[in-house]
Amino acid sequence: MLMATSISPAVALPNIRVLPLGDSITKGTGSTGLVGYRLPLRQKILKQGVKVNMVGTLKNGNMVDGNHEGHSGKMLADINGYWQKPIQARPNVVLIHAGTNNMDQGIDLDIAASILADIVDGIFKVAPDVTICLAPVIWANDKEMQANTDKFNPQVRSIISARQKQGKHILEVPIDIKKEDLGDSKHPNDDGYEKMANAWLKAILEADKKGWLKMPVKMSPEDAPGTGLGA
Repeated sequence: MLMATSISPAVALPNIRVLPLGDSITKGTGSTGLVGYRLPLRQKILKQGVKVNMVGTLKNGNMVDGNHEGHSGKMLADINGYWQKPIQARPNVVLIHAGTNNMDQGIDLDIAASILADIVDGIFKVAPDVTICLAPVIWANDKEMQANTDKFNPQVRSIISARQKQGKHILEVPIDIKKEDLGDSKHPNDDGYEKMANAWLKAILEADKKGWLKMPVKMSPEDAPGTGLGA
């Protein structure tokens, strides 16, 4: 089993209201209890001595505060519609790992990066102060899928770089997944999801060091019903 990454607590890390956005990997397919990276990440944030609230219109997994926006089998074009309701919960952090199904099924490969850019820009338009942690698509044990991913991920990095130059709060989150971290050809096993949780936490702490993170906007569950706000 992987050992948890030791990361020193950030100074004055604010409470974290986080929207996990993506597909079945965000949902946690292939993990024990269907918690994916979400449960270990939540536990790691709590160890920083702050509160955490995961938001999203979906909820699953053997965990409390299990809301997310991870839609199994969906493409980037679909995901570009799914973020619009949970962003009303005003998360101060959005985690994005999306595009796996496009790479796997070869759908919209020529416009996949453009759709992802639309997702990022749409989120920033609605929530300009949010921090987006964007992960390139993780390695897959499938040659054709990985060939597609190898063409897509440099475009993901270009999206990040361009928006950083615009002053947007966006970070690349590299996740080093290997064959032993996968439960099938594309979904992580528990060790792989632990790696993802460590990578997300590292990015959140880096954003805090940059002074990007502020306390979440005070809201009540009635302000964004159906999103898990305040759960």
